[in-house]
Amino acid sequence: MDIFKIGIIDDDSSKVTQIMYRLTIGFESANFEKKSKYSNIKIEPIEIEIEQDIENTINNIIEENIDGLIVDYKLSSYKNVDYSGVDIADELEKIKYDFPIFVLTSYEDDLFINEIFNAYQVFDFDRYLNEDTERIELNFKVIEQVLKTKKQQKKWESEILELLPNAGKNIEIDNKLIELDDKLEKSINGRSSIPKKLKKDLQSDRVTELLNKLDGIIEKE
Repeated sequence: MDIFKIGIIDDDSSKVTQIMYRLTIGFESANFEKKSKYSNIKIEPIEIEIEQDIENTINNIIEENIDGLIVDYKLSSYKNVDYSGVDIADELEKIKYDFPIFVLTSYEDDLFINEIFNAYQVFDFDRYLNEDTERIELNFKVIEQVLKTKKQQKKWESEILELLPNAGKNIEIDNKLIELDDKLEKSINGRSSIPKKLKKDLQSDRVTELLNKLDGIIEKE
């Protein structure tokens, strides 16, 4: 059984409980094809603590080592914060490659008027609570996006392992290794990735040493 850890961010604890419950029941009431397709996957919902400072909230997300995130669009009903769920999504996308993020909102029109965001990742909160089809669709998309991200990570890992024997032979190979390493580290660890400029300043004979550390990172996943 594969377990996908999905973070939940909402300033209303009762809404967090409702979201967590719906993630847990998964594909109940879904058709057989969709239910059987992901019968080997379990979603583990995790509440993420909202902090006054968005940077601290982002740190909480990264520390939980989650596979995806569901966040409320408006985060100021009970908490006095000056950022929204879309602000969190924007900050995460800067530091984590291809990270699955979904926004739940009761203000869909307001969101699309005031924000630039992918409609594929936006769900109506009231429909999510009250309609099985909306709940099943969000669960489906969450799993699909997590699988897509994990597949991309494996692809980068395979490309790195294929190029490693030739590290140091020419600058093109070394630059490609550095690029792949940067993407893989950021997709897994976010801010813990070594800056690309620093990697480029390393001598070629140290590139292999640097990239070999990936084994330890990947083994933790």
